[in-house]
Formats: sequence, structure tokens, C-alpha cells
Amino acid sequence: MEYLLRKEFRLPIFVLLCLVAGGALYASPLGGYIWIVGIIAGVVKILWDSAGKIRRGEYSLDYIAFLAMVVSLVAEQYLAGAVVALMITGGEALDEYASARAESALRGLAERIPKTCTVKLASGATSEKPIQDVREGEVIVIRPNELIPLDGTLRSDEALLNEANLTGEAIPVSFHRGSFIKSGGVNVGETMMLEVQGTFESSTYMKIVHLVDEAKEHQAPVVRLAERVNFPFTAIALILAGGAYAYSGELWRALAVLVIATPCPLIIAAPVAFIGGLSRAARRNIIVKRPATLEELTRVKKIFFDKTGTLTLGEPRLTAIKPTATARNENELLAIASAIEFHSIHPLARAILTARTKRSAPMLEATGVVETIGKGIAGDVGGSRFTIKKAAGANGLVLSLSEGENEIARMSFEDEIKENVGELFQTFARDRIATEILTGDRRENAERIFSHLDVIVRADLSPESKFAIVDEAKQKGGVVAMVGDGLNDAPALAEASVGIVFSGTENSAAIDAADAVILGRDVGLISELFETARRSMRVARQSIWGGVALSTIGMLFAAFGFVPPVAGALIQEVIDIAVILNSLRAATSK
Repeated sequence: MEYLLRKEFRLPIFVLLCLVAGGALYASPLGGYIWIVGIIAGVVKILWDSAGKIRRGEYSLDYIAFLAMVVSLVAEQYLAGAVVALMITGGEALDEYASARAESALRGLAERIPKTCTVKLASGATSEKPIQDVREGEVIVIRPNELIPLDGTLRSDEALLNEANLTGEAIPVSFHRGSFIKSGGVNVGETMMLEVQGTFESSTYMKIVHLVDEAKEHQAPVVRLAERVNFPFTAIALILAGGAYAYSGELWRALAVLVIATPCPLIIAAPVAFIGGLSRAARRNIIVKRPATLEELTRVKKIFFDKTGTLTLGEPRLTAIKPTATARNENELLAIASAIEFHSIHPLARAILTARTKRSAPMLEATGVVETIGKGIAGDVGGSRFTIKKAAGANGLVLSLSEGENEIARMSFEDEIKENVGELFQTFARDRIATEILTGDRRENAERIFSHLDVIVRADLSPESKFAIVDEAKQKGGVVAMVGDGLNDAPALAEASVGIVFSGTENSAAIDAADAVILGRDVGLISELFETARRSMRVARQSIWGGVALSTIGMLFAAFGFVPPVAGALIQEVIDIAVILNSLRAATSK
């Protein structure tokens, strides 16, 4: 109910009330007057919106809808005019509501930054200070689980950060004194000190916010199929109506032509087909925000994919245990590592515990466990002291397990690729849609995961880099889609012609920047979304061109005097029903 009370929906609700009230008083002249009020509201709305479009240099106006309402007044077809007014005002309200939602999400993205910072004074004491007032060179204190609000240089000996907001990678990253730290990450280690560089507005996190804002503000307008048919159909109707009157001198012939030209096939066909497509997608756990998104999907020539959480599960998996200097077998080593990592919340610790369960390795107990953030974890198992830490000189995610001072095993981890990813890329290759992977992960990691696929991989990318790549592809004239799942993807999702997001991360910024949301992790639903779009477009085309053809035939008969205005109105209603029934096929699975 609260959504219906928003200002965007006030006008369509008013028109709906006029429609209902007029119907209740149909037997009375007052009913017709009430419908006229609804029609006038629709006409005023179109005139107001058209004036704004013309000021922006846009001339794809609702000519035929405007003409339909004016004709309904002249022909005293008030009910039909009121229905057209409801459709026009309702559609505009949904567009305005979607835009308002995007702006609200953008404000929320900026508001996630803390409003104040804890600044360390020269005396050693600390003081709270508004984040906008923090100056370059000042040292701020960031406690565990706090978001890094500003860029700066690390003044603590070490720090452990989750940079998923920036790179998409969930594995925490260690930093040492003197390292440059970008804002937007989360401190998952101990309290750290950061010497500020730059200002709040120039910080990395705010750059992401501004990129999303810029992309939303400069989206290219969608030229829809109904709009392309709109002008020639209107021109044909006016020519036939004018010609009929000029030839016969009888106004009723012109009126009959215009009544049959009431543009319901254009106004109704595509929306009904696309709404049917939205319904079909929703049954498959795909939420498409606007019907126009389905039309855009049919024009996509290139798709960019994020890696982590999109094509992969975003969770490390233990792939190998290699003994180096021990007689113990893999299950014995896994049992030792699990006993120690049981006391850690690190993502790699969870991967080790999951692997122990899957392999049914023995369950051991560790005592005297000590974890040093960024350095490793140690504990006593079976009378010996074991240490787990990052393996020196190893490529990728590799941990070293040592007994005392001697390394006894190495454990390798990999992000697990989702099922059907290879099939997904093959499908797009058959459809002649180019694909690329954009990731903030290191190149060697990404190429190792996708080496078996014939796909371009671009690695070590920042959110700004992803945005620039998508923007460059759009500038070359192509319709571009972006598939992602996190805040680091939000600018690219917003900049793409169509943004598609997996919702598993609960990242509202990415979800609101996108045009379609896939619930769950199944990449096969991406193919399902594109197929739904193609089917909806086929049905919409059939309905539009079929309706236009039938209306044109009817207009020709009316122009030559074979169809009076009242009969023309009935003929148009029959055409409308046929168009609607055909468009409803888009909601079916075949």
C-alpha cells in the first residue's frame, strides 16, 4: 500500500478512479463526464512530458496515444479514451518509480560511509571528527569490522582487509606498514592506523559512487519497437483520414478511420508480451525490473562477466594436499589442519573443515591454538606443535603446514567454478554474442580457472577499469550486457545497456544498479533470461505487426465508406482482443 501512495502513482490512481466511477454511473450522463476528466488528465500528462522531451531534443513522443485520446473525445468513445489514459499514466509512473528507486539506492550507497572518523591527535589522544573535515596527513583509527572511509598509508605494522567491495575477492588480504590502502575495504584484523591521503570526495569508495551516478545519468535512450512503428502508423492514419474527407467531403469517414486507428496494438501488444515475459522469468527466479529490459536483451552483441560470485561460487575449495616431508597420508594431514583451523573464521579455514567432512578424515582436537592475523595459526595436536601459514614462493592460494620448523605439507585452494559455465559460453558463441571475463583477481588465478574455456580474461581490474571497458564497448556502437554480483561491479552494471546481477551477496548497491536480478547461483538462468527475452520479442512483433495490418485493412474499408464510426469502434475492439490473446503467449513456456 505504501508504494501506491507515492507521488508517481497519484495520477494513474486518479485516472483509475475516474474509470471505475464512470463505469458505475454508465447509465447517467455523469458517467461520461467522469471519463472525460480521466482522458483530460492523460492528455495533460502527455503534453507535459512531451514538452520536457522536446526541450531535451527528443522527438519520439506519444503521438498516437495523444491522437487516440483526442479522437475518443471527438468520437465520444470516452471509455476507450479513459483506458488509454490509464495505460499511459500507469506506464510513466512505473518508469518514474524505477528511477526513484535507483536514486534512493545511490544515496544509500554513499550513506554507508561512516559520518565521522576517529582521529589520533599529536598528544596521543583521539577525537571524533566529521569525515568531510579530515585533512590529508591526519591519522585515523579504524577498529575491527569497520569500513575504511578514506584512502591512506598504513601506519600500523600490519593490517588484514576484506576488499570484496573493491575487487570482488572474498579472501582477506594482508598489508604491511607503508602500504597504500584504498577506501571501501573492511578491516577484518586488529585496530589499525591510517595516514589519510586526499579527501573524502577523492576517495576510492566515493569514486565508485560517482561512477554509478554518472552511468545512470547518461544511459542512452532505448528506441523501442513500438516507437519505431509509432510515427509511420500515425502518418498512415492521418493520410487515410484526410484523404477520405478530401475525396468524399464526409467527416464521418475520417472519424471512422481515426476510430479504427486507435493505437491499441501499439500501446498494448508489446507491454502485454513483455509483462508475460516478466512473469515467465519470475517463475524461474529471475526478476526483470522493466519490460524494456527484455527488448534490449535481444539486441545484446557483447556480454562481460565478473568472475568471483558470478562464474565461480566465491568460496575457496581445497583442491590438493601434497605431503613434502612426512610419512602421514593426506587424510591424516587434513585431520591435523582441521583440528587447528577449527578455531579460525578465515575463509580458507572453512574450506579445510568442509574438505575434512567430505573426505571423512579423522576428527582431532587441538590445544594451545594461537592465531596471528596476517601471519598464520598454530596449535598442538597429538603432542606436536603445528603451524599453518601462507606458503612462500607459491603461485595462487597455497598454505604451508609445518611440524615444528619443518614443512610437512602444502595445501592448494581454488575458487570453484559453477556448473554449466562452459555450456553457457558455448550457447553465446552459437548465438554470435561475444563474451569476456572482467575480474579484480590476479591474472594467473583467473587464467588457471578458465584455461579450458575459449574466452578472453581481463584481470587485475578496479571498478573504474571495469566501468571504462564497458563504456568503451558501448561507444563502439554495440548493445552491451554486464553480469556481476558485488559493489565492485556496480559502476559497470549501471553503465551497461543491460546490467544483470546475482543476488546471493545481498549487495543492494549492485542489485539496484542492475536491470535484472537472478535469485540463486545457477548460471543457466542467464541463458533462460535471454531466451525469455527473445520469445517475448517474437510475440510482441507478431502482435504489433498483426494488429497494425488488421487496423490498416479496417482503415481502408472505413476510408471508402464501408465502415461507419460505431462499427469501426467495434472492429478495433475485436482487433485489440486478438492482439492481447496473442501477446499473452509470451507468458507460456513454449
